Amino acid sequence: MTLPGLTEEEHENLCRRCGSSCHWAVPVNGLPVVVDELHCTYLARDPDGRFRCTVYETRFEVAPWCRTAEQALEHGLLAQDCPYAKHRSGYRGKVTLHPRLQKTVEPAIRAEILRTGVPNGASLAGALRFLHRTGPETFKFKYDADNERHMPVVIHDVDEDGED
Repeated sequence: MTLPGLTEEEHENLCRRCGSSCHWAVPVNGLPVVVDELHCTYLARDPDGRFRCTVYETRFEVAPWCRTAEQALEHGLLAQDCPYAKHRSGYRGKVTLHPRLQKTVEPAIRAEILRTGVPNGASLAGALRFLHRTGPETFKFKYDADNERHMPVVIHDVDEDGED
């Protein structure tokens, strides 16, 4: 599906490869904030700094959480300044904060991740890097009861009997 009046190639070329739609956002005061480490497990960064999907041709089969640009637009999953959202008056999507501002909201982001977990499809290694970078605990993940999210669990020191 393409935007009206565009060929499929023109539609594809709208993408800046910024990676926002492939990052999960964490709500901070009602604003969906992109967290660099919380990205799709299939997202890669090229040497030029642009992002790409490593399974693009088969993404809907191997990544059931993936959405078309139109679906992402409908659910607010694109960046606020995304070219796909240009025609949508009043669109409020994800934001990437300046690093200094991001640093000030990291405690709120961390608290939200600890409370709600990490969605299926997100890079668990990236989530662990974020949690490690923003706090002293060591974590592992376990599925929630619905197998829809990975919940962080603190790894406690192992006692001499090998038990937690």
